[in-house]
Amino acid sequence: MKFLSAVLTAIVTSSVTAIHHTADIYYHAKQYLGPGMWHFSADGLTIYSVDGSKVLKEHRKESLCKPYMGWSGEMSYDCYYFTQASDGHKYVWAASMGGMNSAHAFDIDTGEFAGYIPTCSTPIDLQYHATREEMWLRCAQSDFNGGHEGEIDVFSSNSLSADFEHVYLNATSRPYGRIAVDSSMEGYGYVSAYNLPYLAEIDLSTKEVSATYDLPNAYGAYDMTHSPVNNHVYMRARVCCSCGFPGADDEECPGRFGLVNVTTGPTAGMMNVNGTCSSSCEGNSADTIGVYEFDTVNKVVVTNHNIKEGTGFGADPVSSPDGEHILLLPNDGGQYVRILKAGKNGDASEMVHDVPVEFEGGLPTRTVVSDFAFVKDDSRNILVLAASSDNNVVLVDLLSSNYAMTKLQLTTASESTGGSKRSVEWAVGSNYVWVNGVSTNEQYIIEVPGSDINDARVVRQLTDVTPGQMVYVENYERKRVMSEVASMMMAETAKFIVSDSSADTTVADTTAKEATATPEPDDDDADPLAVAALVIASCGLLLGIALAVLAARKPEDQSGNRTLGSKGMN
Repeated sequence: MKFLSAVLTAIVTSSVTAIHHTADIYYHAKQYLGPGMWHFSADGLTIYSVDGSKVLKEHRKESLCKPYMGWSGEMSYDCYYFTQASDGHKYVWAASMGGMNSAHAFDIDTGEFAGYIPTCSTPIDLQYHATREEMWLRCAQSDFNGGHEGEIDVFSSNSLSADFEHVYLNATSRPYGRIAVDSSMEGYGYVSAYNLPYLAEIDLSTKEVSATYDLPNAYGAYDMTHSPVNNHVYMRARVCCSCGFPGADDEECPGRFGLVNVTTGPTAGMMNVNGTCSSSCEGNSADTIGVYEFDTVNKVVVTNHNIKEGTGFGADPVSSPDGEHILLLPNDGGQYVRILKAGKNGDASEMVHDVPVEFEGGLPTRTVVSDFAFVKDDSRNILVLAASSDNNVVLVDLLSSNYAMTKLQLTTASESTGGSKRSVEWAVGSNYVWVNGVSTNEQYIIEVPGSDINDARVVRQLTDVTPGQMVYVENYERKRVMSEVASMMMAETAKFIVSDSSADTTVADTTAKEATATPEPDDDDADPLAVAALVIASCGLLLGIALAVLAARKPEDQSGNRTLGSKGMN
């Protein structure tokens, strides 16, 4: 029976290996890169291992983007990627403004360029809808001449050739804004526009604006995020403000101003006064609405949130991947970050903590915290915050009762390497957090080895990296099916081992009877071979079951978690 156990172990091991090979064939018989950090830039795409030690694949811009006449009058291939997202099971998408507005699709397993889809003008926000297996794209403007009659486009993860109707907001010529779509919102999406004083609701089936909801006292709205915990949407309000006279919200007027009606702040009620609207008013005394919290179930504005009193006005809302925490990145010159916690549907989110980040080099009324990431697993929940104005990152332990925090220096450079925006991304499931240095073409890779934030350190610095956008990519569908096959194999192996042990006791009990019985031909190899055949057959059956389960699984289960990264939609 020991021989039988050895045979079983060898066969099971080889069978699991065979299943891996069979699964590889199932996944197009392509070279699987594995999880990695995808870096999109004007120069193309580079895919790194999660620790930054290897370049797994590169695409030059000449092979991805069409040539066009640049501002300098010379031919250019620069891609100018602005937004990117993974669907978690088939493609990684990136929207490019380089010459021709288009959405590029890459095979999630191999990184191969699958092709591009022309789209509307100035694509700025990609969001994945797992149930529909669709990638939704928010543009700044329709492109009637190019056949794109709306500001919102949609692509299928199952067919790059599928042609969907565009959603047309039909209210303004260039409505910059954001989009929120999620499986939890049951067939609807929500769209903001910087110069429209309402939130637009989209019927994802008809591709039409089905309703609009007023945003009191606002000129419009822009930055947006969503929490599946309470099914609330959070959006930054845009307002009008006075300027250019004593007591105005802004003593100096920006380059473009005119006559406006002010509805918020100390000059609220003034009509036809010198002033401006939208982004020029961010952070001044008229920016008193801050962030609207909208209930997508009951279709009402629940409340509005602003930043720590006395530090300034206004903030950009962003969320954790699970939607538990909402962050307000404030216009306070880099003093604090406010943390909200989502509760029940219909209830206002609770303010739980103001993190004293105290970043240096920021100007008053300006947003200094430029990006964030959540490192969350079974033993830790760590918030990482970065600023464009200095060379530190802040780590906050969200599991500690007092929200313990520490600062980590990225580089000893005397000037900030953050440039206009410092980006952060966690390689999900690993100990590595990536932070860029735009001004010096650098990438800093931080290792967070455990739950103690004070153990974090910079372990690698990459140089000559063209500034761009980072997104962590993993094929969650592949990961899940392999885990299920392995679990099935372990369960079946355990059954055979138990059966083998039972056989041993049976042999011991019948030894005397066998000693007096008439000898039979030696069949020592018969039982092992029979069991081996049974094991191999079981392996084939298990693989078939696993693939059938995978095929039958709902699309939202195939795509991994909601955002497939270290941050929520923003």
